[in-house]
Amino acid sequence: MKIALLIAAVSCLTFPQDTPTATFTEPFVGFQFKHSKAWTIVKSTKRKDSARTTFSIPIEGSSDKAELDIDRTDYHASIDLWQTIQLRANEQLHRQMVRQWTQEVLGVSMLFSRVEYTERGTAMTSVLGLFYTKTSQKMLIRLSSPAGSFDKVFYEFGQVLETLKSVDGKLPEEDDPSKELAPAPKKPERADLAPHPIDSPKNHKNQAKMAPVAIEVVVSTRKLNLRIPEEWKGEGIKDNTLQVTGPLLSKPLHIELFSLLDSDPALTALTKVSSTSLANFVKVDRREDTGPTNNRAGCSVSSTWRTGTDAKGSLMTCEAAGSMGGYYFVLTYSQTDAVAYKADRKLIEQLLKTISLEIVP
Repeated sequence: MKIALLIAAVSCLTFPQDTPTATFTEPFVGFQFKHSKAWTIVKSTKRKDSARTTFSIPIEGSSDKAELDIDRTDYHASIDLWQTIQLRANEQLHRQMVRQWTQEVLGVSMLFSRVEYTERGTAMTSVLGLFYTKTSQKMLIRLSSPAGSFDKVFYEFGQVLETLKSVDGKLPEEDDPSKELAPAPKKPERADLAPHPIDSPKNHKNQAKMAPVAIEVVVSTRKLNLRIPEEWKGEGIKDNTLQVTGPLLSKPLHIELFSLLDSDPALTALTKVSSTSLANFVKVDRREDTGPTNNRAGCSVSSTWRTGTDAKGSLMTCEAAGSMGGYYFVLTYSQTDAVAYKADRKLIEQLLKTISLEIVP
């Protein structure tokens, strides 16, 4: 299924080194993450035995606070049904559903819904996220803040999400509603919180390895490095776009970088660009789809390859997308020479095995 964020790649996409952090461990579903020490836990006065944890998050440059709720819920059905439930629930609350999307975390889908509403006269934005693990009880998060500060708060939450890991050292599995799960216990059972070194070779054989060449690109005011193999180069960088060339590659690859904060999910973007490419064909003889699968650097990569003809003759294309840490790239390539395409495809496939993204500190 969808795999994007390998634990071994977390070090590339976490807090700046000068940010003091603390570690929070969710006691029932068995996950933990690092967060700024400036966050404080708000004690609940409603339920003595509540499994919910609420963080109060200071917003830089503002006296307002954001809130992050960490809870759990019993859910074992399809992704589409969950998203539909959120849509209908917010309609009843007269809240505007801005968008719904899926982000890959530790190889499992995190199902997000973003809504806007007014609370005590203040415009608010909230994101609800369900960690779609193969467990009867799933981690549920809700991040809320005044609308004007939400993008800043969500970016900080994205950094926190990059540090998420299971306490037992095992990678979680994606849920499959067609298979039965053991029912949730009537009385919540605490997870085994004994620490396990999840980055050790014993627990994680396929260590993520970043490609050596770093090309700096600005995406939504944030500096990212596009990591590519040795002897590959980035040229013609303009805003979030660039051309990537490689040894023996017959023509440059066009690559655009995006942020999930203000763009479609990676697979949606790939579908759109692939549909645009399809319009150039008169006839498609063969189509091949790969992924999403994690590559050597922990980047979740999908691709679509087509061969056929256009109005002038042979046409071969490739569209690919790779997501990592709330950002992703979209790659496009086309060729009319069958011999060149055959050689280029091997080179592009090798590139997709190592390409990745990292935030510039």
